[in-house]
Amino acid sequence: MRIIVINVLLAVLLLSIGGCSRKDRVTSDKVYFAWVGPLTGSARQYGLTQMMAVEIALEDINAAGGILDGREVVVNFYDDQNDADEAVIIANRIVRARRYSAVIGHFASTPSMAAAPVYNEAELIMYSPTASHADFSSLGGYIFRNTPTQALETTAYAEFVFNNLDIKTVGILNVHDDWGNNITSIFTDTFEALGGTIILSESFQIDETRDFTPMITRMMHENPQAFFPVAYSSESARIIIQMNSLQYRPELVILTSSALGQQLLDITGEMANGAFLMSAFTPDIQGDDFARVMQAYREKTGGREGDHFLMQTYDVVRQLAEVINQANSADSRVMRPVLAAMSNYPALAGPYGMNDAGDAIRRLQPIFIEDRRFVNVSDRY
Repeated sequence: MRIIVINVLLAVLLLSIGGCSRKDRVTSDKVYFAWVGPLTGSARQYGLTQMMAVEIALEDINAAGGILDGREVVVNFYDDQNDADEAVIIANRIVRARRYSAVIGHFASTPSMAAAPVYNEAELIMYSPTASHADFSSLGGYIFRNTPTQALETTAYAEFVFNNLDIKTVGILNVHDDWGNNITSIFTDTFEALGGTIILSESFQIDETRDFTPMITRMMHENPQAFFPVAYSSESARIIIQMNSLQYRPELVILTSSALGQQLLDITGEMANGAFLMSAFTPDIQGDDFARVMQAYREKTGGREGDHFLMQTYDVVRQLAEVINQANSADSRVMRPVLAAMSNYPALAGPYGMNDAGDAIRRLQPIFIEDRRFVNVSDRY
């Protein structure tokens, strides 16, 4: 198995193969975090965005003097390839290293839930910016997340689509994994309880399905008002392109919040206009820190726009640093109750707190794609 470790202070995008030996334990002048997520494979773009978010956060923290009266914060990066088995191998490697105060990650729910018991047993904080499966944070007292749960987000989706957009019939095509299946189940139950109807529901295997035209053709035949591809960004873009080739234009296309990113707009162009999604991130968030971080990301990426993967990962790094300062300790066991009790952390999108389950509570906003831009439309409803 391949494990990629990167010292982000040296070169955030240059990957070097390596591991953590027992001699690499916390020193008096440094505090170490581990980040784990996909740096290869189909979800690589998410991992690279999160890497950049960590780099920006570290620059801010260390330029301000570090933490605990001057200790430098260092992050090592590990590639789990968005794979559950690889995630467990890496989690055990991180625990054995005995150098880390916390783990930032993993990215998706499936590898996150596979690795969580390893960290929890070792009493090492695992703080995922993006794992949204309803059961994730219930896996232990050291397990936290900085994204709306699938239950909260998907319920909001169903209610807004039914009540505000007057959609009564939906067809679903979902990726067959923990994330996709759970979203489909929650949306279906909530939408049908409101009085809506799921006309057709099918699933596909990620990394195996590239031709969606047979499924889209069946969806066209059933003709629901709205079509909901429960898919990641790459698959969502491919589905939109193939919908366009078949001239399939339902009344509404619903996208998951994972599709919110520059990549989707770059690939689909005008074809994604009119699609709907919801997210805690919107491009019009006010505040100097938000604007500064988004600008830093644009400069580092040659003009690409930031998204919620950038925002939520940046917040995790800064929040963990603040936890260490408040706890006056880089020991995860001392940090845990401080993180769990945070009620008004000043994040990029505004203050949020942690609930009893270890979830950051963020406000969701309705968004439409208009003129190849993600537009907050909360003032319209």
